[in-house]
Amino acid sequence: MRKDANDSIDFGAVYYRRSAPAESDWERDYQRAAEDGITMFRHWFVWGAIEVAPGVYNWEPYDRQVELGQKYGIKTVIAEMSTLAPEWFYAQYPQARSQNRQGQPRWNSMNDSSMAGGNNAICMDHPETSKAVARFLTALGEHYKDMAGVYGYDIWNECSLYSADQICYCPETERAFQQWLKEKYGTLQALGEAWRRYSYTDWSQIRLPRMNGPHPEFFDAIRFQNDNQEKWLNFRIAVLRKADPLHKMIAHGNAKAHSDIATCCGDDWRYSKNVDIFGYTLWYANNCHTMMGGDMIRSASGSKEFWRAEAVGDGTWEHRSDKTDYQPEKDEMAVPENIRLDAMMSLATGASAYINPRYRPLLDGHLFHAYGWYAPDGSRTGRSQMVADLAKWSRQDACRNLWKAHPIQGEIGLLLLEDAQALCYALYGDTDIYAQCLKGAYQAFLDSGIQADIVRMSQIQKYSMLYLPYPVGISDADVQALQSWIKQGGTLISEGCFGYFNDSGHAMERQLNRGFDEVFGCVQQAVHLGPDGNKTVVIDSTRGQIKAGVYRQSYRLTCGRAMGHYADGSIASVKNIYGKGTAIVVGSMTGYGYFHAPDESTRRWFASLLSEGGRRPRAAIPYNSHVTVRFWKEKDDVFLWILNFAPYSQNIQVYLSDGLEKGELLRGKEITVWDDHTLSVTVEGKDAAIVQIK
Repeated sequence: MRKDANDSIDFGAVYYRRSAPAESDWERDYQRAAEDGITMFRHWFVWGAIEVAPGVYNWEPYDRQVELGQKYGIKTVIAEMSTLAPEWFYAQYPQARSQNRQGQPRWNSMNDSSMAGGNNAICMDHPETSKAVARFLTALGEHYKDMAGVYGYDIWNECSLYSADQICYCPETERAFQQWLKEKYGTLQALGEAWRRYSYTDWSQIRLPRMNGPHPEFFDAIRFQNDNQEKWLNFRIAVLRKADPLHKMIAHGNAKAHSDIATCCGDDWRYSKNVDIFGYTLWYANNCHTMMGGDMIRSASGSKEFWRAEAVGDGTWEHRSDKTDYQPEKDEMAVPENIRLDAMMSLATGASAYINPRYRPLLDGHLFHAYGWYAPDGSRTGRSQMVADLAKWSRQDACRNLWKAHPIQGEIGLLLLEDAQALCYALYGDTDIYAQCLKGAYQAFLDSGIQADIVRMSQIQKYSMLYLPYPVGISDADVQALQSWIKQGGTLISEGCFGYFNDSGHAMERQLNRGFDEVFGCVQQAVHLGPDGNKTVVIDSTRGQIKAGVYRQSYRLTCGRAMGHYADGSIASVKNIYGKGTAIVVGSMTGYGYFHAPDESTRRWFASLLSEGGRRPRAAIPYNSHVTVRFWKEKDDVFLWILNFAPYSQNIQVYLSDGLEKGELLRGKEITVWDDHTLSVTVEGKDAAIVQIK
């Protein structure tokens, strides 16, 4: 859902982090930002920099930011940073420090994005922490609830623990885990049966597992940690809503649910539920296409407005030396044209704000002189001029109806299964294989001009087609739901070893199992589960050769039809009609194959999958992996986005399956409407063209 129709896109940045910028520059920076079309600043309201002693608050520099924003028409977003605790709190409550899996307390370290200390080293499960955080957030909300210019509160910066090393194993968290298990299992006997641990005599004997592996307790720990982090996010929201019921509650995640749900609680679907606006950080460390991040957060946000809350606006010097290999992606955003493309990709996926984590770069810490649109002294740069140009374009009258519209649903759903991701983590100690299968499939559809929405099980009824990457771990409930969905008319394309394990890591005795031998019309003939021996798997399918990898499962037909074979002649893919629907299984991971070795034959296979569900792409363009399209709609208005990832200008011809009624150009140049189904537009390098077609 878009915001008020009178608004356009917000362009903004994080400005004040207590350590910088210098107060002498504030008014000049605000005036310049307003002149350049910046309409939003987010500031880090650091607990450790505000509550300088118990109950003693220094609001003055933050009040000044809000006042300047009001003066220059720049909205203020308050980023509550209760994760950066005061020094006095660490000294007064040393037992509240979080602990690693070896039981060692974490120390109050410096945060590189704010020279104020107190970095993510306290545990919210400790009662003194939650009480102190509640007092701070109450004071924060009560102080700013009536202040003009405040837009809302950004809760829990980046909604993730970042890495498995940040998960807490302190006694209070273990007690919370024990209570969670009581609520799930009811009795120690039931837990013992589920965990294969039969000698517990008291709940206090249960510990958070310190060992990764495909064991029931490991999967329960993952679910508990995710539930627990969601609980504390909602705790912060509830406290602030009570203190300030007037302003919006906002949060932003890391757009890494494809890899981080199992490892470090990075589940954007969870955290978007109870806020008014959601958003996401995306930079080179996400290791995915920019449009994938936006598509994922749009799906997670549902009908809510969402932002590109942190978009890198320059290069970075972090973790770079003469001893490291050069990573060119760390320098890409120093180029203004790359910022333009990054912004257009974010907007095309539906983001209603484009925000940089730095208005101007920091001067201290490992992230010195990184990310800023403006120079370290606040002066304009080619980067800031590019953003100013984008802001000016977005506010043209011709774009007014565009911003009322929203992206339409994708042609296919790319199903993200958290249990399959957790299974991968349990087997290999990371989620790389799972993430690569999902990212490879997404990229293949993107390269084919097909919009693949990343979805969860709760969303499948909205889609008539699903692609399922790495479906190796699936719960009984999800198996039943998918079976019913296919029977009612859905089309499922699944990678190999479907449901090989259940959601507690039990390898099923029969493959295929739980009714999917009937769904796919086949059973397993043989399987090889060694990824080291399956780095490149080749399948000769009826639609061309496919590259795959990870596992190699072959099939014996029962009622299905062979759709592909391995080099030894064994069946590698089967298609079957089940009820009113269609099910296709491919015995290896085709997404993994395309991620590691994208080739034209495999891309064509992915592109052909829509026809299995009786569908065709909304738009066809001569194959060009540097181009993709998106459609937006609002009532009778339809807009076509044509994105050119290449560094050079292209004249792109588009064939529209539903036809066009007009060809009004909102961005781009040299449009030609050939007939009622075909148009061509010249799109500058690393830019987008936008055409109203109805």
